[in-house]
Amino acid sequence: FGIALMQGVKRGLMSNEAGQGTITMPAAASNANHPCDQGCVQAVGVFLDTIVICTLTGFVVIMGRVWLTDNGAAWFELDKLPKYLASVAELTPGTSFNGMVTFLVSLCFGLFAFTCLLGFLSFSEICANNISRGKTFISVIRIIDIAVICFGILTSIVGLDLSALWDLSDFANILIAYCNIPLLYLGFRYVKKAQEHFEKEDGTPFTSAVAGTNVAVWDEKAKG
Repeated sequence: FGIALMQGVKRGLMSNEAGQGTITMPAAASNANHPCDQGCVQAVGVFLDTIVICTLTGFVVIMGRVWLTDNGAAWFELDKLPKYLASVAELTPGTSFNGMVTFLVSLCFGLFAFTCLLGFLSFSEICANNISRGKTFISVIRIIDIAVICFGILTSIVGLDLSALWDLSDFANILIAYCNIPLLYLGFRYVKKAQEHFEKEDGTPFTSAVAGTNVAVWDEKAKG
């Protein structure tokens, strides 16, 4: 149970980034009428990522029970996507539905990977712009991003064991969350004020005066 709980927390944290403070970067770029509007969207995203997608994926693997079949030993050696597809095949043996599901899962896997890649590239550039807006610095960051992407592709093709890298990634995610959680407590009073203003629905714009802190973006938006 402990191992299952630990893996669930690690994969759930990686899938939705809740509590890390990173997903707020693309959320802040949205064209919402109120910060709570986008906050609701972000909350729904966490629910879909964790409760729906991760849970359904786990259910498919558990119901397939490939590890109890004659191919159990070989199944344990498979990578993540082939392991999941083998579980799907076990649930739909020899049917056309198996081929359709395999295609859809592979397509979704590719789309998820592509959108995650775009997201992390945007994170990287936003962080870089907060450090320096110099063209040379931004270009260097972009080159590093491309190099990291190429490294990931090549290691996947070659089939290198990246378990240590995944462990480092999990540790970094947890470390970021521990650093960000105190900031959530410090900023809760601003969230509370935004929520109260949102629930009033009196038509007044959200401004720095309402938030209790300087939010120049919303002041400009209120001016029209």
